[in-house]
Amino acid sequence: MTVEPRPRVPARLATVLAISTLALAACTSANASDDGADEVGPGELQSRSVDIGDGRELFLECMGEGAPTVVLESGIHDSSEYWTVSQLLTPAVGPPVMQALAETNRVCRYDRPGTVVPGEPRAITDRSTPVPMPRTVGDSVADLHALLQAAEVPGPYVIVAHSWGGMIGQLYARTHPEEVAGLVLVDAFAPALRDLLGDKWETYIEVVNDPPGETLNAQEDYEKYDIDASVDQVLEAPSLPDIPLVVMSKTAPFPDFPSDAGMTTADLEAVWPAAQETLVDLLPNTPHQIATGSIHYIQVTEPDLVTSAARLVMSRAAGAPDG
Repeated sequence: MTVEPRPRVPARLATVLAISTLALAACTSANASDDGADEVGPGELQSRSVDIGDGRELFLECMGEGAPTVVLESGIHDSSEYWTVSQLLTPAVGPPVMQALAETNRVCRYDRPGTVVPGEPRAITDRSTPVPMPRTVGDSVADLHALLQAAEVPGPYVIVAHSWGGMIGQLYARTHPEEVAGLVLVDAFAPALRDLLGDKWETYIEVVNDPPGETLNAQEDYEKYDIDASVDQVLEAPSLPDIPLVVMSKTAPFPDFPSDAGMTTADLEAVWPAAQETLVDLLPNTPHQIATGSIHYIQVTEPDLVTSAARLVMSRAAGAPDG
């Protein structure tokens, strides 16, 4: 089997939780016609700004029909566009995750305040009302709950969450267990990283909040988190409910850290697998799917794997045989 090399990551965007958003911005247009990103698919496409109270609105887009509703949660700084594009790693196939899941289910994506929309030029989203930064995952959970209620998005929900979004997905399920039917963690951030990284932790969270080479992080609206407070919120929350869970992990290394960062990519790679295992251990008999050859953005490079994981969770939640 021939495997394509992983997408090139410009050195100026060597961030520990992302491949280049510039490269992915390019694949937005490159893959739109090839992978169906321009097509509505089954069910009516609904894009709108939703009033969540306190003078704030959040952008929400839903498509497809069928229960349970799938809610897509992006990583830190990322708008929801990354669920609608692909940059395929051979032999993966499209369509992108949102379009694929909409063939059988209602699927919704939304923009958190301060996240970056790919394109030329890249820009902080103006589709969701700005808020003071930094935030906590508790703030994001409250926003998501208010959004789903205000928009009357029918539950229960299967949350498919990438990277830092896994913290939001976890805390949502722990806070609103009656609303969540299942969870897919896509190379997700794990609270255990704080202990595993030891004296590298402070450096790591600085790089997460302020990726080297990023030009938008000087804007006061750019998404940032109080990461320590957020980790505490997840660790102190009630246990994860007994729901179907799938954990997905990449194998390709993160981009290189700047030489003066105070830590190296090797430092992070040395502990990332152990951190992923702590997510697998959240619930008994959790499948751990290894996306061999994939970078951190598994939903972009291997959308078919993420789609299959979501359908496995939905099948288990329904009590039906897989497949």
